Amino acid sequence: MSSIEQAAKIISSSRKGVAFTGAGISAASGISTYRDSGGLWDRYGTQGILNVLAKYPDKTHEILDGFFSALEKAQPNPAHLALAKLEEMGHLEGVITQNVDNLHREAGSKSVYELHGNLFRFRCMTCGKKQGTRRKAFFDMVRPVLNKAETFSLEALLMAFPKCECGGMTRPDFVSFGEAVQDLPKARIAAQTCDVMLVVGASGVVYPAAALPEIAKSAGACLIEINWKESELTSLCNLSIRAQATEALPQILSCLKSAKKS
Repeated sequence: MSSIEQAAKIISSSRKGVAFTGAGISAASGISTYRDSGGLWDRYGTQGILNVLAKYPDKTHEILDGFFSALEKAQPNPAHLALAKLEEMGHLEGVITQNVDNLHREAGSKSVYELHGNLFRFRCMTCGKKQGTRRKAFFDMVRPVLNKAETFSLEALLMAFPKCECGGMTRPDFVSFGEAVQDLPKARIAAQTCDVMLVVGASGVVYPAAALPEIAKSAGACLIEINWKESELTSLCNLSIRAQATEALPQILSCLKSAKKS
């Protein structure tokens, strides 16, 4: 039995499945992982994008333009779509993600715990109220500011974002270094109560997110890793599939569909 078939068998017999995803799942959508060669951390250090911008003010336009250009073109890939379908079929109860790219929601996943927030949601810096936006609408605001290379500033970018009902300024609702993660209580409950966790494209080096697979394992869950390379979480996993998520997840989905028909 192949590892794909083993994974499908485990998932089909589970009561409650949960996916835990990292930057690797979005790489095929054109969003480079921060830590891989050429990624943001590789070039500028590992202290979060806001701290990177503060440290390299002369590179602000270059960094943001590169960061936003990839996100502007990004679309859900087959891995995101497969997870959404697994939820629709009842095999997954939710997705815990470290990504801020909104691709799980755009793919159709309904229950998404976003530990590091969502770039396409605004948070008021005065009252804390949040409001969502669409990818195109976001870049309709951002692109004119980025295109003004000579007069570009972070302040001008903030001014382009919508004002809150209270009159306060807003900022994208992602978690920067030093800020508390979001959705952690719900994500922890999901990890504690699942019997299968799909660990997809996660490096396992960012805490407290990386503790969630450990929590799931301690509670008796079976962990299935889908990653083209070993990670810090590999030793925890009951089964590791060495393949791109865009290949492995659709294959697992196909196995489950075939089993359902027979």
